[in-house]
This record gives sequence, structure tokens and C-alpha cells, in this order.
Amino acid sequence: MLTLIIIQLILAVLLVILILLQGSDNEGLGLGGGGGGLGGMMSARGSANLLSRLTALTATLFMVMSVILTIVASVGSERNVLESLPSIGSEEQTSEEPVIPENN
Repeated sequence: MLTLIIIQLILAVLLVILILLQGSDNEGLGLGGGGGGLGGMMSARGSANLLSRLTALTATLFMVMSVILTIVASVGSERNVLESLPSIGSEEQTSEEPVIPENN
């Protein structure tokens, strides 16, 4: 379980870094710059395409790991999340009306 959480954390940090490296049309969050992307190793279009694919892959892995963590966490428990919530007509809720103090 701890290994899965560490992998999830690494994926989250990697996803944030990849998103921030991508250049945007108006250069809002794009920290990667335009022309010299990835140290001149590739053209601007090639590096943008590579970053887009890596971001999509990382986001997919992040979602799959989230589902896996949810399944692993729910296997050991006796109740699921919906059963632990109080129902609308349950006895736990009190229907007392609020007391309005009298003005003297």
C-alpha cells in the first residue's frame, strides 16, 4: 500500500512538472519557452508533441493509480464510503428548531 502511495505521489509531481513545461499560446503557464525547447535537442513542434504525449501518458497512469488505490483501500474495510454517510432520514440528525432569543 505504501509503495502505491509513493508511486501516486511521484506521478502527481511529474504531472505538475510536465504541465508547467508545456508552452501555451499566450505563454500563461508555459515555463518551457518556445524556440529552444529542451535545450535545442528537438524543434519546438517536436518537443511540444513529446511533452503532450508524456503529459497524457502520465495523466492516464495517475487516474489508473487512483482507481487502484481506491480499490485497495476499500478491500480491507467492511463498509464503503456511501454506507458510512448518514442518511437523510436517520435518527442521528436532530430536527430541533433554533431558539430565537427575546429582545428586552
